Amino acid sequence: MLPAVRVGVIAVTWVAIQIGSGFIAHRIPLSWFQKERFLFRTRRFERGGAFYRRVFRIHRWKRLLPEAGATFSGGFAKRSLAGAGPDYLKRFVAETRRAELTHWLPLLFSLTFFLWNPPEVAVWMPLFALVVNAPFIMVQRNNRPRLQRAAREVAQHFTRPQSP
Repeated sequence: MLPAVRVGVIAVTWVAIQIGSGFIAHRIPLSWFQKERFLFRTRRFERGGAFYRRVFRIHRWKRLLPEAGATFSGGFAKRSLAGAGPDYLKRFVAETRRAELTHWLPLLFSLTFFLWNPPEVAVWMPLFALVVNAPFIMVQRNNRPRLQRAAREVAQHFTRPQSP
């Protein structure tokens, strides 16, 4: 394959992988994301998201990233909070898991480049997937613990007996 053609095919494939990953994650039922699965658990080193704020200064650049959560019909925008009720916050937490999966899938799909590219080209594709998707993964991993904390606090407030 001519180098220019290969570059074009790779570029189109990456667009398809990114959009396809979003579509696949969108098709998974919300109930699957409502569970705290291994991939989505907050790790000790993350310190409830503080790791991303301290090491990567995520609070300074996260707003520059595009937000495509509402791209597909029935999608969920995560740019900012649009509510504060317990059900809304639980949904938001689940949608951060969906978004995180959306950005892990391209790393998995990047391995398909080994099927049709020379090794010296294909070896760079997983690295490319990681570099492109890591900022989005970090945003979800930064936001989720804080949203979970807020959801717990709101749920406690809603379950407290009200005084007459």
